[in-house]
Amino acid sequence: MSADGTTRAPDGPAGGRRVPLRRLGTLVDDRVRDLQGRYRRNESSGVSDLAALRRASTASPGSDPRVWELTVAGLDVPSGTSDEPTDEERAAHAALTLYAIHQQSQTASMHRAGYGLGRSVRALVLPDRSNENAVRRRFEALGSANTFAELMEHARGLVRQLRSADVPLDYGRLADDLAMLQDPAAAAGVRLRWGREYHRARQADAAGSSAAARTDPSTNPKETA
Repeated sequence: MSADGTTRAPDGPAGGRRVPLRRLGTLVDDRVRDLQGRYRRNESSGVSDLAALRRASTASPGSDPRVWELTVAGLDVPSGTSDEPTDEERAAHAALTLYAIHQQSQTASMHRAGYGLGRSVRALVLPDRSNENAVRRRFEALGSANTFAELMEHARGLVRQLRSADVPLDYGRLADDLAMLQDPAAAAGVRLRWGREYHRARQADAAGSSAAARTDPSTNPKETA
């Protein structure tokens, strides 16, 4: 049983995730589930923790002592590491602060396994596809950002759109993706997966529209002839 009162599904197709979480993603997943549960139960600690994370969303990882327990605790930091944030510290800080923005004023759970970034962004496209170009441009801008700071600026904008549309996101998966995105050897694979998710969801939309058209009497030639 998870912190938000729901049974936690295993990773893999049955649990909605095509790729198992890494250690970082598992830690963030656990932490977000706990935050989500406390916030949705209207516990004062959950409300205050999310508020603190939102305030820290534009700060450097580790620079705000109020969120150390949430963003820094439990991460592996190799001996001899400099005073600059590690890739995992940036990713954890980013995922948790983005979740805090996403969950604000929402009664439903905005963290949900299986909702990779590409799938969730695709859900922002309206049924008539009038905003598809704008959504895709913002998504592409995030994927092609030259710095982590630039990526976060685009990510915060997308997350606010997801919140407005009540679309969830898998923050454990996002944390893993953001850590790997900082590794030149792994970044291309992350971007490829985002693109696949987006277009897989697009194909599912198209298939659903075709099926609806076949069963809609107004589009059946035999009915309208």
